[in-house]
Formats: sequence, C-alpha cells, structure tokens
Amino acid sequence: MAVSIKVAPQEEIEVPYFNPRSGPYLGRLMNTNKKEKLYIPLKVGEANHIFMLGRTGYGKTSTMKALAEAIWIYYHEVLHKEVMIIIFERKYDYSKYQRLKQFWQRRVQEMGIAEARKRHPFLAQYFEIQEKHPQLKHMLGFPGDFAMGLPNYILMDTYISKKPYPVDIFTWHGLKPRSYPTRRIVFRPTRNIYAIKLDNGPDTEVVEGKIHLKDISFEMLAKKFDIPQGTAYGRILRKYWKVYKIHDPDEILRLVQAQEPIRESTLESLRSILDEIKADPLYLKGKLTKTGQEHKPFTEYLTTDKINVIDFSDNSDLDLEEQRLIVYLLWKKLKVIAGKKRVDIWIFFDEIQDLTGTAGEASRHNLAWLAMEELYRKGRSLSVNVVAGTQYLYKLPMSLIMGATHIAVIGALASPKDLDILRVAIMDGDKLNIPIEHDSFEEFVKRKKKKGRGWFSFDREFTVKMYFRPNQSF
Repeated sequence: MAVSIKVAPQEEIEVPYFNPRSGPYLGRLMNTNKKEKLYIPLKVGEANHIFMLGRTGYGKTSTMKALAEAIWIYYHEVLHKEVMIIIFERKYDYSKYQRLKQFWQRRVQEMGIAEARKRHPFLAQYFEIQEKHPQLKHMLGFPGDFAMGLPNYILMDTYISKKPYPVDIFTWHGLKPRSYPTRRIVFRPTRNIYAIKLDNGPDTEVVEGKIHLKDISFEMLAKKFDIPQGTAYGRILRKYWKVYKIHDPDEILRLVQAQEPIRESTLESLRSILDEIKADPLYLKGKLTKTGQEHKPFTEYLTTDKINVIDFSDNSDLDLEEQRLIVYLLWKKLKVIAGKKRVDIWIFFDEIQDLTGTAGEASRHNLAWLAMEELYRKGRSLSVNVVAGTQYLYKLPMSLIMGATHIAVIGALASPKDLDILRVAIMDGDKLNIPIEHDSFEEFVKRKKKKGRGWFSFDREFTVKMYFRPNQSF
C-alpha cells in the first residue's frame, strides 16, 4: 500500500534566519533584490557566542550596542521572559556629545525653542542645566559608548535614499530611536554621579560598585599600596591577611596590638597602611550585611530589569589588575545566578584584548582570561553567552576565535593576517572578499560611507553580506 507524504509548499517552510521568532534582529541582506531581514537563530541548551571584528570607525561598537538592544527586545517582547545583559564599556566619547549638541541646535533653529522643548524635553533640560549650573558644566559632555538610556536622535538625519521620497535608516529597518533601562556601575567614580547619569540619558541609573576586601589577594594589596614584603609590618600584614584570612583592617589592628610583640614604629607603619586601605572607596570593610549601600558588592546590583553596564571608562578609577579581578568576580556570581534563576545571560566585551591580553599574555595568572576560558567552556550548560569585539584577530588566542558560534566582520579589516585566520575559522571563508587596504583616497572615502555594513557567518558555515541593524540608543 502506497503511503502519501505531504510536503509543505516552499513558501511555508520557515527558514530560521528569516524568522523573527528564532532570535534577535541582526539586519538586512545585501546584494539581493528583496534585502530580507535576518535574525540570529538562538540555540537552546547551547552557547551562542558571537565574535565581532572590525577596524576603528566602521561601526563595530555601534553594532554591538544594536545587538544588545535586539537581544533585549527579543527576550522581553517576543519570548516574554527575563534576560540578563551585561556590557563592559571601555571609554566615553566627547565627540558624541558635540554631535548631540549640534542636533539640538538644528532642531531649535528648524522649529523654535518651544517646539524643540516639547519634542525633546530631556535634551532641553540637559543643555539648560549646563547654562544654569556652571559648576556642573565642566563635568558634563562625556556620554559612554553604551549610553543606552538616551535615544539615538542623531541617526534620524541619516537617509538610505531620498528618491522618490526620503527614507531614513530607522524606517528602512522598521525601527525608531529608543532608550533602554540601564544600570551603570562605576568604581571609585572620578566625577559627580549625577553628571554621569545626565550624560547617559534619563533611563539611566548610576550606582557605585565596590569589592569586598576578602576578594583582594595580599599580592594585589601589596602592589596597590606599595607594601614592602621584607619589612616587619609587611610580614605581619601578610600573616593576618593571607594565612589567618582576616580582611577587616580594624580587626587586624586590634589583634596585632593584643597578640604581637611589636615596636611602636612598626605599629605606626601598619596603622598607616590599614588606614589607607580603609579610606579607599572601592573596598567593603568588615562583614557583609543585608542593609546599607556601603556593605553591598557590585555583583548585588546585577539585574534582569535593566541592561547592566560595567563602566571601565574614565568614569571609574581602576587599574588593569582591578578590572580583571572584577571580570573574574562577575563570572563567579553569574555561575550562581545562572544555576539558581535559570536565566539566560549575555555578556558583551568591547576590545576584549584589553582585558584578556594578547596571545602571549593570556595566562592562567590573568583573572580575566581565566574567567573567559570558563565562560567559553561552561557557557553551553549555563546559558551564558559571550559577544566579544576586537580590531585584531591575530593578536588573540585562537581558542577565543574558534570557540565562537558566529563571526561578524563590520566594515573593513585592520590587518591582512586576520583575513587568513578568517579563511581558516569559517568554512566558506575562501569566498570572503573583505577590504583591508585602500588603493586611493577616493576609495577610502567611499568605504568610510559603508559604516555599519559587513559580513556575518552563521555557525561559521554560511557567510552573508549585510546591512547591520542600527543602534536605537545613543
């Protein structure tokens, strides 16, 4: 007896890359008549790591920000479930402020101050504060690369085409300027927290992050406070800190005075160092309590209600070793969150090489590299995903590149060595034709206009040329 098998018509077969329910919106295809919208099909129970590569000025950071927005929308508005998004920000940008000010001045000229205030009340308040409060003016004007609490008004004036009628870049992608709820964590803030909030938009909350002293090794402490290990007070502090595991400066001083036969000069040197440690605003002292901001480590501020920005820009006074420790402590906390709450986590690292170091520096003694290795290895079972961006592939450990699920190239490559690596890392890499050098000034100018365009390799198997999604936030 013949069995008839029904085959769905071609148009009914759902291709995940074109299905908005399969994952976050990535952008639109190039070199096709339809220019279909592309979505990243997220795999359940697997890591969805993404590596982003691109030369400075071609939109790599903007594309990373746009992807974070798309992930927020996908989880909250399509899946209706929680997601934790964490972004490590490397710098703020005064030029962004200048462009925003020019936008506001154009709006005032075009529609008058009253209408401009009505349409953009935050911008009106922002620039008027600078005129009314000159003491704040010198602190303002430094929005972060991920100023996601403010809509990206500037792209409203960027057009895909002007004939037969104007079509701006947002309309072409089916988007509009939008802000996102953001919690920005700063460490040893270098300027007024209110100013940091103003610079990054009305949907921004700014909190001061701290590290508990129990998480600081004696070696890091000795380096930070220039403690000579050969001195008597250095040996005493090392014994109590490293051997006895006592990390409360007041408790150490009390025990030393009660138990140690110690010279007055040694005691004064020890007291001086302990006072410096106590005065440092980065550290939590004593035992952890459930109340009081001064007893709350930065990891307790992580939330699924807002996008979390770990501020490593000049808003925070941190050295590289402290930044790497923060990455490591974050990973320790995320293992607990992912295990208990069963929530998907996305971590964004812009210029990943600044934290992990280059191929020769990525040792097991580097806490950020140690965390990254575990993130890549254990991300699959914990639903923790990494989006990492860099200018150069050839300087990084190959495990970072080969561990990525997808690879994106935005604009142009900074080194011909990277093209050779991509042709090995991507199965269809032989067909890549990515610009590296410019043959003429005219070609350079032409390519600069291609900001936000590039290539995306799905599962490192199939690569397409595309227009990446623009960032809705500033």
